[in-house]
Amino acid sequence: MFGGAKKQVSLRFSTCGEVMIDQLPFSFGVESDGKASDKGLCVAISGDDVDNGRIKFSGLTRNCYVKGKLQPVRYEFRLITKSDGKRIYQAKFPEIKIPGALESKPFKKVSEQDMINRMNNEISFKVTPHFSGDDMPEVMLTVYPFENVLTGSAAMWLKVTSDTDYFLHKLKKIKKK
Repeated sequence: MFGGAKKQVSLRFSTCGEVMIDQLPFSFGVESDGKASDKGLCVAISGDDVDNGRIKFSGLTRNCYVKGKLQPVRYEFRLITKSDGKRIYQAKFPEIKIPGALESKPFKKVSEQDMINRMNNEISFKVTPHFSGDDMPEVMLTVYPFENVLTGSAAMWLKVTSDTDYFLHKLKKIKKK
């Protein structure tokens, strides 16, 4: 966070992949970009192709520290129907405490302790997409704090592909240029 302390709870993506690939685990993480909260957060994936059932998700896990060791904990990622009739995947985590944003200064040398603090403050997840189409539809990945749903969300549109060699093909295209 640059400048003064923010007065509301807010999240931002700290890590997030470029594209979701059919049946390969997709990792993403968020960190605080505002004040602390003990009210929890929610992970949601939505979009037209989620609503109509073309893209499905399974295996939502969260990396948690248990007795000093990082361990994945599996959660239920439910396909729910919202009040407007649209279907989205959603998992609620009321037990997660969001820490306050870490102070960071632009152009400051990052120490080992700074990196450790960042990793300890990150809330990380993994989910597996299931998609078999030839196109590359998009889904909206959203992680929002319950205390500030409207303006505190981390949200990103991501493409989904069934091409398991996507990065290999992309690399070949870049080399040809």
